Amino acid sequence: MRMLRLAAVAAVFSVLAVNVAGGAPAAVAPVTGASVPGEPSSELSVMTYNVKGLPWPVALGRSSALLEIGRRFRHLRAQGKQPHVVLLQEAFIPEAKALGAIGGYPYMVTGPQPRDSSAVPTPSLDQDFRARVHWGKGEGEGKWVDSGLVILSDYPIVAAAKMAFPQDACAGYDCLATKGVVLARIKVPGVDKPVTVVDTHLNSRHASGVSTHRANEAYVWQIGALRQFIAEKVDPGSDVIFGGDFNLGHDSDRLAAAAQGGGLLPGSHEAIATIWGRADTPSDTDLNFVRDRAKDKEYFRAGKRAQLHLTGVEVPFGAGAGGFSLSDHLGFVADFKLR
Repeated sequence: MRMLRLAAVAAVFSVLAVNVAGGAPAAVAPVTGASVPGEPSSELSVMTYNVKGLPWPVALGRSSALLEIGRRFRHLRAQGKQPHVVLLQEAFIPEAKALGAIGGYPYMVTGPQPRDSSAVPTPSLDQDFRARVHWGKGEGEGKWVDSGLVILSDYPIVAAAKMAFPQDACAGYDCLATKGVVLARIKVPGVDKPVTVVDTHLNSRHASGVSTHRANEAYVWQIGALRQFIAEKVDPGSDVIFGGDFNLGHDSDRLAAAAQGGGLLPGSHEAIATIWGRADTPSDTDLNFVRDRAKDKEYFRAGKRAQLHLTGVEVPFGAGAGGFSLSDHLGFVADFKLR
C-alpha cells in the first residue's frame, strides 16, 4: 500500500521542472527575451506572489492561468507600472518559471534544488519528531521537487545566496518540496549600495496533511533557521526587504515563534501593517483580504543610512480583476523610496 501511495505521488510530481539554480551561492540567470531598463530611479517596488505553479492533477488549468499572469506583468510593463522586483513562490512548473521572460524581466535567480537539502539528521530537531515519520504523508522520501522560489528583477542582481532546509526539517507533504530561502542583492540605479531582497515559503499547516502540532514543530525550526541565515548573510547596515508566503496565519505557536529574537527580520516593519497604521489609509478590500489571511508578507528594514522608506502598498490583480482565477493568493506590491 505504501508503494502504491508513493507511486501516485511520483506520478503527480514527475512533471515538475527542476530549476536552474546550483549550489549556494545561488546562480543568477538572464531571462531570454527580456530587455534591460534604461533610466535610473530612486524608487523600488517589490511584489510577493504565490502563483500556485503546481502540476496537473494537483491543480487544474495552471498553464493558462500562469500565462495570463505573465501577460498581465507585460501589460503593466507597457504602462510603466510593473513591479521592479517580483518574489515568486510555488513556481514549480516550467510555465511558472517562464513568467520572467513573458513579463520582460532581464534578471532571475532561483531557489534551492533537491541536492541542496542535507540528508544528515538534524541534531537540533527533537528526537521524537524525527522518529515519528509519516511515510504516507510524503515524509522520509527526500526532496522530489525544487523550492519553487524565484526572484525576478528589472535591475542587476549582483550577488545571490540560498539555503535549503534539511530533509527532516519539515512536516507532511511539504517535505516533498525543497523549501528554504533565496536571497539576491540588487543594484538599484542611483543607489550606491545594493538592496537585499529575500524570498521564502514556510511549512503549511492544515495542507501538510499531518497534525497541526507536528506542522508547527517543523515551522518553529524553520523560523530559527531563517533567522540564522539572515544574520549570517545580511549586513545589518544594508536595506532589506524580506517577502514570501510565511504561512503564519493566526496560529499562536507560529506567531510566538516569529516574534522571538526581534522578529523574522529583526528591526523590521511589515508593509501592509505599516500602511494600515496610517491615518490616510484608504479602504481596500483586496489588501484587507491579504492582511486578514496573514500568510503573504513583506518585511522591510532601512539600513544605517535609512535609505528605504515605504510609500504605499497595492494589489495589482485583485479579486475584482479576476485575481482568484489566477491563483489562490493575491499578490501585492510594496512601493519604496530610496533616499
